[in-house]
Amino acid sequence: MRPLPVDPQTLLMLLTALPLVGLLLWVFARHCGIAIGLLLGTQVWVVVAGGQTAALDVGVRVYPTDILDVCAISVALMRVPRRNLKSHAGLAALLAMVVLTAWSTLRGAAAFGLQAAGNDSRTYFWHFLAITLYLATAPLSASLSRIVTRAWLATAAAYALLSVAGWADRGLHAANAHLAVDGVTVDSRPVPAAAALVLAQAAMLLLAPGAPAPPAAGVPDRGGPAGGLRLNGRHLTAFLFLVLVVLLQHRTVWVATAVMGLAWWVLRPARGGQRFVSAGAGALALSLAALLYAAGAFGAIGGSLTDSFKETQGTRSTFVWRMLGWQDLLEAPRTFAQWLVGAPFGSGYERFIGGGLVTVSPHDYYLHIMLRLGLVGLLALLVVYVRTWRRLARGGTATLALRVVMVGQLVLFVSYSAFPEQAVLLGFCLWQARLRSADGLPPAPAPGAPAPVAPVPRPEPPGRSAVVEQEGAAPSETGGTREGTACKTSLSVTKQT
Repeated sequence: MRPLPVDPQTLLMLLTALPLVGLLLWVFARHCGIAIGLLLGTQVWVVVAGGQTAALDVGVRVYPTDILDVCAISVALMRVPRRNLKSHAGLAALLAMVVLTAWSTLRGAAAFGLQAAGNDSRTYFWHFLAITLYLATAPLSASLSRIVTRAWLATAAAYALLSVAGWADRGLHAANAHLAVDGVTVDSRPVPAAAALVLAQAAMLLLAPGAPAPPAAGVPDRGGPAGGLRLNGRHLTAFLFLVLVVLLQHRTVWVATAVMGLAWWVLRPARGGQRFVSAGAGALALSLAALLYAAGAFGAIGGSLTDSFKETQGTRSTFVWRMLGWQDLLEAPRTFAQWLVGAPFGSGYERFIGGGLVTVSPHDYYLHIMLRLGLVGLLALLVVYVRTWRRLARGGTATLALRVVMVGQLVLFVSYSAFPEQAVLLGFCLWQARLRSADGLPPAPAPGAPAPVAPVPRPEPPGRSAVVEQEGAAPSETGGTREGTACKTSLSVTKQT
């Protein structure tokens, strides 16, 4: 009989991991910016290493991402009681998805074992929901917007460097090319679709950074969303990111990028005929690129892009392959309870495509959620996006970039499940929706509408103190506000002698 239930090496690793987990919990609770850097940096390391490496094996392999996400969801759940869920339907729907995921995981662990249920649920459900909930419940801080944007752009820059390094090592090939490295067939594309989408979304964040500062008095407004774009370093960087997205040849990301560009063009305020001018300029640029492409100006790169595009047209394309699998999964028999709350994790995704047995995930997040969380979970996901979109729409141009990247996520979910990187953006969108609600800001005026006239201030009599309080703060006997109310600004006017 063994004196210990685990071997001494595993026990030592567990004892070492406890202080580390405690430190991470403190970081996630007190330093949200560092936590976001850890969450995104871990995903970059997974791409660099070509996959995850288990940090601990206690019968179930525990990866670094698992440890970070446990810390994230633990801190998020401690914050939830302090949030007003009645006024944030998106956050309530997200919590409903967490509850459904926990219930499906417990049922799967009881029926198929913890390892099977955990492997099925960890990446596209627990990782995604934990990071989203952590960002969505983060404290309202003026610096968080800058932190998330800078961390995202740094992640995109890392993926750009990895892409260039991969092409320098292996060369640029078509997406359907088969490369062998040390006798193992690898993807010809240097980074996965998740990284390519990060690059595309970084370009959108650079093109639509938010509402511009108001022009100084007497200076005409010649830039910003209503006055046309100014070409600068941000736009050049965005262009380079978009070029990399094209060369990476992830076709679903191509479609998501095109739809994001269309959404940016539609949602961006424009004066007069500027929208049609920009559409004409875009059509002219595409026509010129097509002409150069037909003339062979892109050389071997053009040939690789041609092969990738042709692959999508055939009956054996990856998209057709996925559609056949979706049809088989939808036609599988299931009970009413499985339609309602889904089948337990670990029950598998077996279907036959072209006479062969396929067991991988459905490659469609909407279908994936319906299979595991049922129609209730799918409805909760739609509520998260619809309610968050409506809240962000009140921000006008200040939240344009976030609405655009949300559109890209919805397109991506047609062919892929949710990547952990996308949880950072979705959680940030929920956080911004909370910020708009907390500020009590009215909806942004339509483009071209006259600006509201500022009220004429009334002079205060000498010797009195004017206290400007936020709406809803209850005054106390001393002229301040009671504890627990919003912040106030005090303006003191001293008596002149």
